[in-house]
Amino acid sequence: MKRVTIIAVALLLLPQIAFGWGRLGHRTIAEIAERNLTPKAKANIEKYTGGTPLWKYSLFVDEYRNHPDYKKALEGFHASIADSDCTSPQIVRDRYRGGKDGVTAMNNFRDQLKNYKELPDSVVLYAIKCISHIIADFNCPSHVRYVDNANKGDFMAVFNGKKVGVHRFWDTWLIESLQKQRGQKINHELYADHLNTLSKKEIKKITKGWAQEWFEEAARSCRPVIYWIDNSKIETMNQEFLDKATPLVESQMQKAGYQMAAALNEIFGK
Repeated sequence: MKRVTIIAVALLLLPQIAFGWGRLGHRTIAEIAERNLTPKAKANIEKYTGGTPLWKYSLFVDEYRNHPDYKKALEGFHASIADSDCTSPQIVRDRYRGGKDGVTAMNNFRDQLKNYKELPDSVVLYAIKCISHIIADFNCPSHVRYVDNANKGDFMAVFNGKKVGVHRFWDTWLIESLQKQRGQKINHELYADHLNTLSKKEIKKITKGWAQEWFEEAARSCRPVIYWIDNSKIETMNQEFLDKATPLVESQMQKAGYQMAAALNEIFGK
């Protein structure tokens, strides 16, 4: 019961601005991506970033989502939509999100950046900032939408006798609480050390394809989350839930980091 109480307090005290993976999560994913850039891609990217590390851009989409100059452009970048078979063709994305989703955004950025050397530096830098966030978000369990689940990214549970939304459980609390459970406080570099461990064969497997394939894999991996909490009964999220959530979250963070690197390598590694 003590653990449940702590979770409830942490959730209720979180800031109202939702970050897809929390600051630690987003920065860790971007750090993994940077470590897996090819030398040529890294050099080309640094022509636009001036050597600023990707993790410093990883929260751009969240931090500017309500800025009058960026709000319209960034709308929809935070989530993607899948049908009940966990596929995300354009017809589904257009029908349920009006084409405003992470997969469509990544397709558009790839097309836009085919001749990136001919574009203004500011346009290319903006795209780098967005890519450093979007792939992370569509690998986050609370940012995967399903058409047969009312296109929602939130589920209700009971903590200490109170109903709470668990969106922020995935977004922020779980990632930052893992270090507490392990008895150590870590930053994004140390967390990247912990997660950047896949073999070349494993990396090749999870980076095959492009955004749609990556998101569809995320949709398949995250689909069971819908059934971990029975919405009709509003069940208590317990240790069993936490034990299942932790490996899923860390696996999704790994995938996001390597896929982000693969996207940047494809665009800037030529």
